[in-house]
Amino acid sequence: MTPENEAKRDFLMRYHWDLKAIEELESEITACRLGALPGAIRYTGMPHGSGNTSDLSDYAVRIDELLAKLKAKREETISDLHDIIHAIEAVDDARACVLLRYKYIQRKTWREVAALMDYDEYYVRRELHSEALRKFKVPTKSHNVF
Repeated sequence: MTPENEAKRDFLMRYHWDLKAIEELESEITACRLGALPGAIRYTGMPHGSGNTSDLSDYAVRIDELLAKLKAKREETISDLHDIIHAIEAVDDARACVLLRYKYIQRKTWREVAALMDYDEYYVRRELHSEALRKFKVPTKSHNVF
């Protein structure tokens, strides 16, 4: 793949990597929430103090930070998706648009793309994809409406 096509592919893959980052943040939030669940209560009959309240406030701060990161990442993902869709729609070749949408927006495998387009997988991956990338242009500035 040429360096120019590699840069185009990297631009198109932003949405994929944004979704992976969102999955990681959601997983981290879930782990943090599960880690904050109280353990089994032990009844010994002995009086106990109220516990360490800083642990709870540290937990709340951490959850708030993670939720803020998640919100920002979701907004970035929507913006990236919007930019990618606009760039794909600017391609003059309908077949190239369909291929790029299937692969980079709908995140289909090469086998699925080939089946949907009724072509051989190797042909789609090697020939049509290279041709579509040649016709694709990375936008110079963002089309964000957010």
